[in-house]
Amino acid sequence: MTITVVTCLRDEGPFLTEWLAHLRALGVDRILAFTNDCADGTEAVLDALAPAGVTHVPQGAIADQPGQTPQWRAMAAAWDHPACDADWLLHLDPDEYIALEGAADLPGLIAANAGAQAIALPWRLFGWSGRVAAGEGTTPERFRRAAPAGLAYPALGSFIKTLFHREGPFTGFGIHRPRQSAVPVFHDDCGRPDPELAAAQGRILLWRGGAAPAGRMVQLNHYSVRSVEEFLVKRERGLPNRVGKPIDLTYWVERNFNQVEDDMIAPQLPAMGVELARLRALPGLAGAETASRAWHAARLKAILATPEGATLAGRLVLAGGSHAPDAALGRRLIAMRRRAEAGAAA
Repeated sequence: MTITVVTCLRDEGPFLTEWLAHLRALGVDRILAFTNDCADGTEAVLDALAPAGVTHVPQGAIADQPGQTPQWRAMAAAWDHPACDADWLLHLDPDEYIALEGAADLPGLIAANAGAQAIALPWRLFGWSGRVAAGEGTTPERFRRAAPAGLAYPALGSFIKTLFHREGPFTGFGIHRPRQSAVPVFHDDCGRPDPELAAAQGRILLWRGGAAPAGRMVQLNHYSVRSVEEFLVKRERGLPNRVGKPIDLTYWVERNFNQVEDDMIAPQLPAMGVELARLRALPGLAGAETASRAWHAARLKAILATPEGATLAGRLVLAGGSHAPDAALGRRLIAMRRRAEAGAAA
């Protein structure tokens, strides 16, 4: 069994090695990484990681691919890339980490979902854990507080990514799920077939309306804010697929949940640590990581030297952590939004 992860990167140098160590420890064979106009030395980190199964494709090499954003051009190019000649495929961002219950790795998860052609990996939103500065340690070690299980609102708390079989009824990558030519056998996070999710090609929600999942086997820990200081640098970089969407206080409030401690990923961390030590012995990697961290530190200093940056830092702290409404109110808020959208489109 071979597994390839496809990713799109811009100024992610400080996080790449730990994230790759996590994926390698889970049984991922190859990482196909597309970069877009990086200034922080991400490309140098990727090139040093090449012996660990990393293939780097700069954005300029796929400029002729269809797609309005760099990420969609990467999705188009990835489907026919030799690195994606694998049994199972998955598109992830470097702030998404896979947590497993009952399986030690992805081959084990796949074996536990016999017959599945696609497996939903639902987001669990992790917040800042009260950290202003980045601090020491890997992302999963630093941020352990998350949204409550079965978050009903906002809806993005139930978004999924999809681990899928290359030989299934699929015709190309999507950001959250592959494009399909027929209805696949689609399993949810508890290993159960979900025909409704399978039939709705455009649906990216595994939404239970506030009910906590029973028997969850997998979740995708989404560390989309990290610390205040890391968030400020991320804000400058922007989003890979939503060019017009700002990373601002609204983005922070909709993702910064710290209501419960979640250690589902803890069993995967020792193997990740072993792999991380092995990777950091690769020639040239230490220097590339040091240079990237220095770039991020310099950008943070410049941001905080501006009135706008300093003001936003204070507002992020004032906002603190978000609190999920109860399930009934969450359902009402989503229904209200849907009615408003339908009315605006009429």
